[in-house]
Amino acid sequence: MRVGDVPAHALTPASAAHYVTERVRTDFETRNAHLMTVLCVLPARIGSLRIPRKPLQIIAGRPLIEWTWLRALSVPCVDRVVVATDSDEIASVVCSFGGEACLTSSSHASGTDRVAEVLGGEWGRGAEIVVNFQADEPFLPAEAVCEAVDAVRNGAAVATLATPILDFDEWQSLAIVKVARAADGRALYFSRAAIPNLRAGAPRFPDTERVWLRHIGLYAYTVDALERWVSLPESALEKVEQLEQLRALEAGMEINVQVVEAPDAGIDVSPDLERAERLLSTGYKNLYGKQESHV
Repeated sequence: MRVGDVPAHALTPASAAHYVTERVRTDFETRNAHLMTVLCVLPARIGSLRIPRKPLQIIAGRPLIEWTWLRALSVPCVDRVVVATDSDEIASVVCSFGGEACLTSSSHASGTDRVAEVLGGEWGRGAEIVVNFQADEPFLPAEAVCEAVDAVRNGAAVATLATPILDFDEWQSLAIVKVARAADGRALYFSRAAIPNLRAGAPRFPDTERVWLRHIGLYAYTVDALERWVSLPESALEKVEQLEQLRALEAGMEINVQVVEAPDAGIDVSPDLERAERLLSTGYKNLYGKQESHV
């Protein structure tokens, strides 16, 4: 009789215990070696249109980019967090609070292009899944991010998030991107228009069938999918809607849509800064799951 590659008669109780311990450790390391390494990138440009210098806006004593970095750092399925920026000032601020920053080209047309540049550099070595985490989403739950990452681990090339639309004004707002999806979770179309459009009357919100969905702009990609995405030319529908994800759909790429609970909204317009200040200064749940006051 043999235990693994060791003859059973050669084992003492002590050596048998050592053998079992080492075998369990080796099996654990082998299993972990097959987990996909996840790189999380926060694209942060200085030239925001609605809120000037948005990533550097101070909220509850910290710049917005630091709050979002802390949130990304709290995601358990992420292995590394890097801020991708075209601004020396943003890079300097990120380094001052202990983050990693990659200076990228100022000519990128989208955050996806900026994320892809990071992947192509030293930060991308060994990465198998890349997360595009919007730098103005400091309240996005870690669990929601992991749902997108898990979808890619389970075979999706690209995954994103959506949440049920709650009221008529949200459905009608051109500032909010909507998504229609298939029964298997594939995105059918994204639009700023009110889709799907009800032929008669108005939708009843919230909709239990999850027909009316608001897109949350986080993406998880395989490396191959991200590289293919950024290699594609700007598409016709993308030009019309000004939504880069339509480029991928038009090229036949599938985008999996995970429906999650509605997070607190990100920072898009000036009033959002005031709301975030109230939340973060009065004790928002931080990355360690504790209530802290930041004043």
